[in-house]
Amino acid sequence: MIVTTALLLSAALAAGPARAADDPRTLTYVLSSDVDTLDPDWAYDATSLFVIQQVYEPLIAYAGTSVERFEPRLASVVPTRENGFIAKDGLTYAFPLRGGVKFHDGSIMTPEDVKYSLMRFLLTDREGGSSGLLLEPLLGRSTVRGPDGKPDSAVFDELDKAVALEGGALVLRLKKPFAPLLSVLAGFAPVLSRNYVSAHGGWDGSKATWTAYCNPAKAKAALYDRANGTGPFKLEAWDLPAKRLLLSRHETYWRRAAALAVVRLETVIDPRERRRLIERGEADVAVTERRDLPSFAGLPGVSVDDDLPVLEVDNVVLFNLAAEPKDNPWLGSGTLDGEGVPPDFFADMELRKAFALAFDADAFIREGYGGRAERARGPIPRGLPGYAARQPSRPYSLEQSAAAFKRARDGEVWAKGFLLPFAYNENRGDRRLTCRLLQEGAAKVNPKFRVDCRPLPQSKLLDEFRARRLPAFVFRWVLDYPDPHNAVHPFLHSKGYFAERLGYANPRADALIDQAAVETDPAKRKALYAEIQALAVYDAPQIYTADAYNALVRRTKVRNWVSNPIFPYGSLYEVNKLP
Repeated sequence: MIVTTALLLSAALAAGPARAADDPRTLTYVLSSDVDTLDPDWAYDATSLFVIQQVYEPLIAYAGTSVERFEPRLASVVPTRENGFIAKDGLTYAFPLRGGVKFHDGSIMTPEDVKYSLMRFLLTDREGGSSGLLLEPLLGRSTVRGPDGKPDSAVFDELDKAVALEGGALVLRLKKPFAPLLSVLAGFAPVLSRNYVSAHGGWDGSKATWTAYCNPAKAKAALYDRANGTGPFKLEAWDLPAKRLLLSRHETYWRRAAALAVVRLETVIDPRERRRLIERGEADVAVTERRDLPSFAGLPGVSVDDDLPVLEVDNVVLFNLAAEPKDNPWLGSGTLDGEGVPPDFFADMELRKAFALAFDADAFIREGYGGRAERARGPIPRGLPGYAARQPSRPYSLEQSAAAFKRARDGEVWAKGFLLPFAYNENRGDRRLTCRLLQEGAAKVNPKFRVDCRPLPQSKLLDEFRARRLPAFVFRWVLDYPDPHNAVHPFLHSKGYFAERLGYANPRADALIDQAAVETDPAKRKALYAEIQALAVYDAPQIYTADAYNALVRRTKVRNWVSNPIFPYGSLYEVNKLP
């Protein structure tokens, strides 16, 4: 079997896509965005996390397509109050650990590896990353860094007590009950090999050295371009310039080995090329936009899985209220002279409202989704508690937009105009459409208003966002776990993923979000989220565009595809191919 896989790998590396896709043991999957990093504790974009989820494993996982039921992975039991592994007060969780599990390099997973992995996830705490998802319930703080931005030396001892090994089980002790804890663990903090990470220049697990590895630069993270997990697939090669990644089957996987022996992941920017590859059988699965689905209809040997539930906030227009002013080409002249925008351009609420009123959401849904979507009602997607179906959105009104533009900055915007660079993923026609509609709407209001649509590779867009340089862009948020808190916090809380880096802070939003997170009465919680969504529309820190379903295009011979709403790109372990 190992020899067969080696031969398949050799063929997949040397041959074109047609030859690889013809083999029932090889899957070719064409993606629309590039991988940003392979380090599980640094990654926070959907494409990177998709790859990582095939290579690494968490303690527990979602059961099939459910976002409410779990099954064991590297823990041998899913803790519940009924089985005694969750304390009655909700503050202690115990995870008995599975034995005999092998990493891809052949070494055996130990309980010490499991504790190390949780500690590394928490202590890495890269700016804008996911560590806060577990830091909050474990320590009651969102970061291990102090107000000065430097690692807080006292944190290690606190975490060492909160993350413990007891009698062959990992035990977590929380500061306060946190209902989504299992959901967070099902999507983040997979188990790593401490020896492997240390041998490749990463943290060795000691208290004395952890601060040197806190908040690393992307390419400096030890697992940026390498991997060694316990999952069903292992990394063989990642060609960054060519945007190709090759995985092979983990032959000594602790569960039944995957049916697929080789997986080829390729980023193909042009949607027409993705269609061509599917049509000719040179690719097995393709990411596509809803507006392109009709082009696949009727293709022989091709299936379209439509109306798949997905928990994400897609095509959100994000405004930067405090852009980085130093050496920032995205600001143009940096002033209101018609040739740029100032760093605090969007700090004016009237200006944000004016752009929201100039966006033709109905046209966006017609052109971008073929009419098969609804107007987004705020950051909470359909399918979650708290979704406010009756929440009105801002209308498309050039007259009201003009009035708001005239009020902005005491009329200076209206008189002088602006040149606003607007970034979007180079491979996403729906996001290009988002920019075009804003561009057209603003120009109709006042010819002095110029929006400059600029495409970027996803990795570059993320880099510019993290550096706080982009004044405006369109992106998405795939929920980390299925709870409305994870939909509103990133956008509206001053410590949220987007809000903190884009300078948005509203004390009322913070108070409501914090209150809703701990409220246990479903009716009261629903009312709080309704108010949060109403505030989001009124204050307009972002423009929420459309609420739609996911879709997957695959060759019909690809079977057993599992589409969980929280993982938009699917799971490869269950997949097989007919000859």
